[in-house]
Amino acid sequence: MDLGFDIKKSFGEFRIDVSLSLNDDLLVLFGPSGAGKTLILKMISGIVAPDEGYVTIGSEKVFDSKTGVARPIRERKIGYLFQDYALFPHMTVFENIAYGAGAKQGAVEAKVKELVSLTRLTGLEERYPRELSGGQKQRCALARTLASEPRVLLLDEPFSALDYQVREKLRADLLRIHDAYPITTILVTHDLEEAFMLGRRIAVINNGRIEQSGLREDVFYRPATRDVARFIGTRNIFTGTVAGVNEGQVIITNPDLGVIKAFMPGEGGPLIGAEVSFCIRPEEILVIRPDKVLDSKVQDNIIEGEIVSATGKGSTQVLFLKVGTGDTLIKVELPNFVVRKLSLAIGRLIRVSLKRENIWVINR
Repeated sequence: MDLGFDIKKSFGEFRIDVSLSLNDDLLVLFGPSGAGKTLILKMISGIVAPDEGYVTIGSEKVFDSKTGVARPIRERKIGYLFQDYALFPHMTVFENIAYGAGAKQGAVEAKVKELVSLTRLTGLEERYPRELSGGQKQRCALARTLASEPRVLLLDEPFSALDYQVREKLRADLLRIHDAYPITTILVTHDLEEAFMLGRRIAVINNGRIEQSGLREDVFYRPATRDVARFIGTRNIFTGTVAGVNEGQVIITNPDLGVIKAFMPGEGGPLIGAEVSFCIRPEEILVIRPDKVLDSKVQDNIIEGEIVSATGKGSTQVLFLKVGTGDTLIKVELPNFVVRKLSLAIGRLIRVSLKRENIWVINR
């Protein structure tokens, strides 16, 4: 079901002004706390009325400030999953889900059984919410929401209160459920890993405005602004001067990094002499082994730096390299076995390659 909206609302000095359109996608609305993500969901659902704009579901306008249309929440057929689950404590799992299906359903029992199986609640049908774990409550709440056959599904940080292992399983569950029930879905999160795993499309919001939206790969690897690059974990964001542009390649000079060659797809690149930002993700930086001959693909953008910090991050290690004479640091993320194999430790000088095809130039 297509969903489109262009909504504006002021809360004192804070103002939301966003517009998007999507079909049966799973869109992640991603950004820092306080950016306005939850308020956007509330305006789409009808909990909060926009000051101006419209919300369209399919061919129906459920809100339009110009014509005065403002469908109540119950008529919009929007499923809204809150952080606190909002299950009925006096009802069993089966009864909670059946309540979502409503009296109008001709085969409530069959519908509930289907959703119980889909959300991995088989065997828990007669339990009450107090007898469920956090993950089981969340799956029950999702099943009840799906039972109402919503046209749009809104998920407000649904996994934030759960531990890491449970969150991992529920994320996988959500993708599987969305494949089975391809409902137009917007999920709000400020968790970077969650956004990357779930977001087939991602919209990055900052200060009430969408800074960039598009496919996951475009947003994560081709950020449109410095803020987007920062929000999506591209720690390595630098500034330089364009020294040359030639056949899809831009040459940038930076006081500490030296001459950097970056891949510039398409047309409309920066002009010579322009100040630009450029970035590269930490996991895309290559450490050059001293006993290996350089491959032709990594001849450019060779930088030497001293490891000044090393921090474990589960299966990976995060290293910070100090380069040049200033305060420039490069963040490198490597698998643990690579760190061990190369004996990478604080104080060691190493060389790294910033492959030009992995560098993204930000024009604005």
